[in-house]
Amino acid sequence: MDQSVFSRIDRAVADNIRDIQRSFGNQAGLVQDFIVFYSSQLKTDLFGYTRFTIQQFCKQSGRSRQELSMIHPNFASGKNLPPVIQGYPFQTVMEYALYSMMERNIIFSSKYEVKDNGTVVQMYNFPILKDLKLNFNRRNNEQKVYEIRLSDELIYGFLGRYYTINTDSYRLVGKGRGGDSRKKLLLYLSKLSHVMHSSQHIDDMIVPLSRLCDFGDIHDIKPSHRKQNLIRMLSYIRDTGKFPFSFDFLHGYSTSDYMIRLVFNPDISTRKLQMEHTFYSRLFAGLKEGYSLKKDKSEFITDSDPFQGWLSDRYIDSSLKARVLAQAYYMAMNLNLSQAQALHLITTSQLIKPLNDVR
Repeated sequence: MDQSVFSRIDRAVADNIRDIQRSFGNQAGLVQDFIVFYSSQLKTDLFGYTRFTIQQFCKQSGRSRQELSMIHPNFASGKNLPPVIQGYPFQTVMEYALYSMMERNIIFSSKYEVKDNGTVVQMYNFPILKDLKLNFNRRNNEQKVYEIRLSDELIYGFLGRYYTINTDSYRLVGKGRGGDSRKKLLLYLSKLSHVMHSSQHIDDMIVPLSRLCDFGDIHDIKPSHRKQNLIRMLSYIRDTGKFPFSFDFLHGYSTSDYMIRLVFNPDISTRKLQMEHTFYSRLFAGLKEGYSLKKDKSEFITDSDPFQGWLSDRYIDSSLKARVLAQAYYMAMNLNLSQAQALHLITTSQLIKPLNDVR
């Protein structure tokens, strides 16, 4: 399996999927898709704004361009006016979702604790986007290109607190009716799979049927109908989504609910995942140290996170960044990259390419 289809999703997001629904309502599925999409883009390019077209987003998310290009229902009647940036109305389904992620955070229904350098930090909300650009002055036949800058929290989560997710499976299960529900359930299954394979002592996961039904939006009143619909959804994720796992029901395990045993069989080696983790840890630590040693930081003083402001411009201190990247590859994978090769990976947004070639 190509390493590039395995991305990361911030644990603060994956552990609070229901709060996306509560915070963004009928935009929740699209917001979740954007978070997964952004995270996969980060994997290959930490430097610069994330640039993408609607076609690229649709290809990875499984959504249709026609759906996202429609005028959002809030503005279709003309009674409500869309938000405007630099004279441009953000009125389509896609553009209004982008604007909403700039304007709103994911609000956690209960405090969420994460560890940061050994210190427990309580999170109450989670910002997604920090900046948004659009090529307003394009010619009529030119594609719209969106440029986004992620929140500091999302970048740090990608680097330090994450679950692994197969983005190809995510795209496949999202196609057709019920896609948003299947994607939510897949995220939960991905979380369980990551936890299981991060431990050497867990061979399977046993979870209540009601919990899986909750993530899959299965709300039938009769237990037999809920069980039947869950089996159908799990089989779809396994077969159509090509997500490798098996499941069976444990009778008599609980008097109040069916229990389900899940066994995951990831088709990527633990070795590669560990190499990738070491690579990003070394890269980010090296970049932080390189920035701290800069004598002149005045041009980033107005940024809420000056380090990320420096990081997001791939052409500033490019030699330093290339040197740090080469060192990260050597420390994590014992690969020797020249300064020119490392600089090429940065400028072409292919940070992870050498890892894909490791057997």
